[in-house]
This record gives sequence, C-alpha cells and structure tokens, in this order.
Amino acid sequence: MFAAMASTLVSVAVNLIIPLQTSRVIDDGIVPDDRGLVARTILLMVGLIVFGMVASGLSSIMAVRFAFNTVSDLRRDLYSHTQDFSYANLDKVSTGEILVRLTSDMSKVLNMMTMGLSLVAQTPLMFFGALLAIVALDASLSVVLLFMIPAIGLVVWYVLTRSGALYEAVQSRLDRMNTVLQENIQGIEVVKAFVRQEYEIDRFDDVADDLAAQATTVNQLVASLFPTLITISSFGVAGVIWLGGYNVIDGDLSAGNLVAFISYLGLVSFPLIMFAFVQPMLSAAGASMVRITAVLDQPAAVTEAQNPVTLEAVARPGDVRFENVCFRYEGQADSAAPDEALSGVNLDIPQGRTVAILGATGSGKSTLVNLIPRLYDATRGTVSVGGVDVKQLSKQSLRRNVGIALQEPQLFAGSVMDNLRYGRPEASDAEVFAAAKAAQADAFIREMSDGYRSKVEQSGSNFSGGQRQRMSIARTLVTDPNILILDDSTSAVDLDTEARIQEALRVFEDRTVILVAQRISTALGADWIVVLDRGQVRAVGTHDELIASSEIYSEIYRSQLGEPAN
Repeated sequence: MFAAMASTLVSVAVNLIIPLQTSRVIDDGIVPDDRGLVARTILLMVGLIVFGMVASGLSSIMAVRFAFNTVSDLRRDLYSHTQDFSYANLDKVSTGEILVRLTSDMSKVLNMMTMGLSLVAQTPLMFFGALLAIVALDASLSVVLLFMIPAIGLVVWYVLTRSGALYEAVQSRLDRMNTVLQENIQGIEVVKAFVRQEYEIDRFDDVADDLAAQATTVNQLVASLFPTLITISSFGVAGVIWLGGYNVIDGDLSAGNLVAFISYLGLVSFPLIMFAFVQPMLSAAGASMVRITAVLDQPAAVTEAQNPVTLEAVARPGDVRFENVCFRYEGQADSAAPDEALSGVNLDIPQGRTVAILGATGSGKSTLVNLIPRLYDATRGTVSVGGVDVKQLSKQSLRRNVGIALQEPQLFAGSVMDNLRYGRPEASDAEVFAAAKAAQADAFIREMSDGYRSKVEQSGSNFSGGQRQRMSIARTLVTDPNILILDDSTSAVDLDTEARIQEALRVFEDRTVILVAQRISTALGADWIVVLDRGQVRAVGTHDELIASSEIYSEIYRSQLGEPAN
C-alpha cells in the first residue's frame, strides 16, 4: 500500500510540473522563436511523461497486489469466523447471506481497492496542488473556481449520500434472490413432486425484478453524475478563456500562462470527476463492507472458556448430566408464547448406557442432544460431560468426545473413504472397515465398482437416503467417540437393518449411546427410555416400567405397534 502511495505521489508531482513546462515552451521558446529551447523543453517533457507513466504503472501494480492480498485475507477471516459459529449464530444469518458476503460483497470491495485506491490517493494531492498553482499564476482568474468547485461538490455530495443507501438495498435484495435460488435448488425434488415449478419461477421472477428495479434506480443516478460534472467543468474552462483572453490582450497575462492555467483548471476538476467515477464503487464497497463487518463483528454464541478443561483429564468422559436445563431459541425470548423448547430438564446418563430419547415431533429431542456438544448453549441450567460443565470444557476436546450422526446426513464430494475418514483422517483402513460393518454399510460399499474408492457426488446425490444415513453412522463411529448420538439417523433404513446396527453397537464397550427416535422400535433395545413431551421429561425407565406407569409412552406404543402384551 505504501509503495502504491509513494508511486502515486511521484505521478501527481509529474502531472503538476508538465503545465509549467508548457508555459515555458510557449512564452520562452515559441513566441521568441528559440528553437533550441523548444527542443530541450520538449525532450524534458517527454522524459517527465515517461517517468510519470512508470510511476503510475507501478502504483497500479502495487494497488492490485495490495487489493487482492487484502481481500484474500478478509475472505479467509470471514470464512474462518463463520466456521466458529454455533447453530444459534447460523439461525440469525442464512446460508445465502453468507455466500453473498463471501462472493458479491467481496468482489465489490476488491473492485474499489483495485481501481479506486490510486484515484482516491491522488485526488486530494492533485486537487490542492493544482489549486495552489492556479492562485500563483493569476489570482483574478480563480473567481471561476468559486462557482465551479461548489457546483461539482454539491452534485458529488448529493449522489454520494443517495447512492450509499441504495447500494445497501441492492445487496439486501441480492441476499433475498440467492436465498430463493438456494432453497429451490436444495428442494428441487419437493418442487417437482408437488408440480410447483411455475410457482417457483414466479417467486424467482419477483425477487429478480425487485433487484433489477433497485439496481436500475441507483445506476441511473450514478450514470447522470459523469456528464453533469463534465458539463460544469466545460463551463469553467469557457469562463477562464473568456476572462483570461482579455488579460492576455491587456498584457496582464502571458499566453503560456493562460494555457498553463487551463491545464491546471483541468487538474483541479479531473480529481473531482475521477472521484465521481469511482464514487459508485466506493458506495457499493462501503455498503458491502458494512455487511461483511456485520458478520465479522457478530460474536460466536458459543465461546471458549478462559482455561478450558480437556476431557482426556476426566475419569469418566461418557457421563452426561442435565441439571434443571431450560432452552429457548433466539427470537423467542420476547415472544408471547410461554413455552420453551426445553424446560426444567433433569437427566443423568451414566457412561456405558444406551438411552433412547422418545417423543413426538417438536418435543425437544434434537434440541436436548444438541446441547451436549454445545451446538447450542442452554439458556439456563447446567449440562455436564464427565462431571464437568460443558461450558468449562475445551470445545475441540468436547466435540471429539461426542459423535453425532444426523437424520439428514451431509456427504461431501470425494471418495467414500474420504467421507468415512472425515472426522479422523488418520484412521486406518481396518478401523474404517470395522465402522462400516457396524453401520451395515460395508456390503453395499464393496458392491460398488471401486468399493471404498468409489466417487461421492456433491451432497451424496448418487446414494439413497438409507445409504447416506449408514455412511453417516460409519463416519461417526470411525472417530471412536465416548458418547455416540444417533439423532433419528436410522429413519431411512428398514427395521431389520436398524436392529443389526443397534446390535453391532453393543460390541463397543463402555460407550454411552443416545438414540433420538420417533419410532418406538428404535427405543426398545435401549437400557432406558426417556419420554419427552413439550420440552419436559415426562418419564424415564425401561420398556416394561413405562408401559405400566407412563400414559404418554403407552399411547405412543399403541399408535405404532398396537396394544402391548400383558
């Protein structure tokens, strides 16, 4: 940046010297017919022009390097910051908004820094340098500036203040369009299944037209700026020629100085016109930078303790305890609805036990298990692992100790082996094969043409839902966690496969297994069953105990499997 600034200073100095040499060659060379002086001065001017061109080129090169390196660092910082976001942070900002900030907003900042840095740096230098030269040549002609500069400044100020808010509105509408686009692409199967293509096209047209209308408004305003400033500048030159011409006739001003004055007048208006040229970039980049820093300044909802404890130092890292835990999602804190997602949950899960969390949709099952690896933090109460409050544990140590297989598994483009080793890249082939067998994924993987080296398309689109779930379970087992959470992750597999998966998990000794389930068949093999209803623990016990004591459990059993045996 400093190299660019220094080169810009040299370039500006050369531009300010050239009019003086023009005045000299006219007054001292052409008028008295001194051909030698004319030749020497022209050679000097050519040398200055070449020197200025080199300085200007160096300034541009340095500005480009500065811009690309800076924006690359900024993009990396933004991406890294979002990686530290918890689910609570991601509830506030959509994926589409983050993508726009990492792409479109960054591009606008890059354009401004690439094209605008040198112009912004030279504008004040050129303006004040030329202004001083004008006053030194003929103060009487400076009266033209009293009309020209305020007129240019007023126009630039008006466009600058108006366009900033308009550019922010454009980016906001771009967020909306990207969100609609992303939802459509991710849910294309649903769209086609319900024959809603025309509706989605109309919805996209609405947001695209809104974006186009807003972009047209701001660009029309900016497009009118340049010709307006050229017109004002041209009137200023005409005024100087008119007043200066009389001064030359009266002998108060030389012809060379009049030409130099007109050149300096151009150097006064040129920075303002160039500023007007880059002003749209400045406004757009300013609006984008506000949006970027809004994400960068958003603190992570789940923070690391000052002196975190690692689970390696804990005797029983598989113990899980909930003590009077309450949780309310962001945005519901001021809601009139009295219900919390979780309310007064007390639950003790010793290491090595298999526990099923059973309940209807919306009862808080996934919310409860998401508190264990701190994907969310409890609003009130304490969640502890290994006898230590999870807020005092190292996040990295905690999440390596807790493995989660989600209902909607996310696979990444690459190979099957890459996906299975995702959480533990150093795992041996034998460990991967063992995990895949336990998850009932080994057989169908080996049937593929390249086996474990087979290609996985984006999001695992070349696998069925059940296959993706089993690979997700295998990926979690490869990490060898002390606490294994299966969040309804067998919903897409048949009952026989589910039973074999649960049976295989029993060989992993001393591991705590938490099964989140809506199917009662999933829960039957657990040591304990926890019944959740409206965010509260309604019952805890074995199947036989709950059949006898819990009306909610009995109703779930009857609705799915019929009347229980006596």
